[in-house]
Amino acid sequence: MIDTNQQERNQSTEAAGRRPSLGWLGMKGFVLFSAVCLGVVGVALGKVVELIGRNRPPARFLPRAHVELDGPPRPAAEGAGQDVPAKPTLRVAVAPVLSPERSLVKYESFVHYLAGQLGRTPSFVLRPRYAETSDMVRYGQCDMAIVCAYPFVRGERDFGMEALAVPQIRGATTYHSLVLVPQSSPAASLLDLRGKRFASADIISNSGWLFPAVWLRQHGEDPDRFFGAHIISGSHDRSVEAVVNGTADGTAVVSLVYDQMAAEDPSILEKTKVILKSPPFGNPPIVVHPRLNGKLKEQLLSVLLNMHNEPEGQKVLAALRYERFVAPEPALFDSAREMAKDWEARK
Repeated sequence: MIDTNQQERNQSTEAAGRRPSLGWLGMKGFVLFSAVCLGVVGVALGKVVELIGRNRPPARFLPRAHVELDGPPRPAAEGAGQDVPAKPTLRVAVAPVLSPERSLVKYESFVHYLAGQLGRTPSFVLRPRYAETSDMVRYGQCDMAIVCAYPFVRGERDFGMEALAVPQIRGATTYHSLVLVPQSSPAASLLDLRGKRFASADIISNSGWLFPAVWLRQHGEDPDRFFGAHIISGSHDRSVEAVVNGTADGTAVVSLVYDQMAAEDPSILEKTKVILKSPPFGNPPIVVHPRLNGKLKEQLLSVLLNMHNEPEGQKVLAALRYERFVAPEPALFDSAREMAKDWEARK
């Protein structure tokens, strides 16, 4: 008698023995096929990432963000693969007197010139607030900086910040704070802006806030309660634009920026009017930490004071609208020191 179950098991075993085995060559082909597929997917994803990167806006156009631009990469040296000592970096911080996009246009060639003269790699740093720029000097995060009068006075008092040089513009080393309103405004005095919207570049801006605030105090007013709204614009050019486009009813700005904007766009003079002008203040100085390396400090000062004697330096100065850099007279910032003393004594 035939065991049918056993027969079925035997048939199954024979069928299994006849099934083709994947074997080593088959497995290799499978792996190669999978690798090709993964490679195609990887290339496709790479293209997507590349397109995203291309469409991302460049950092220089990001408003109110801090921007750091390093110099171009150095070309590969002969005998690639050998260790080539990197150039030291010259890190220059610039306070946001101008908006980031305008600051880059104005100062980028200046930073590259200085670094080139010193045999260093340029690094241009912009931060969104005056205090942040001063802190970079204070804590040794930059080699030099361009700051305004009041931040310099504060830094000088707090940690001995030193002014190396100041720009000379049209024969002068001083500027004024200008209080502006729209040309159509009936305001003839800062007192006429009571309850109005007022724009300042920064809360510690000498010309943007300190001067109008002290002036109001001297006329019996509380600057913290005088305006209906105090707008911190982030830079002087944006303060001017706020008045021109109606965002602010008035502003106080550094005359250097207002004059430059008016030279580039004369219609600004038709859209705004000056209702108050300050006494002179020292131009924004180039500053360093008192403990900056002595040799580097001497080299920086030498390059700055001799720029106007060098053809390339003359081009850079012309782009800045400067005649030359000069060493500041000891009393140049006295007016800012006195105003700061008045402001801080009554806070």
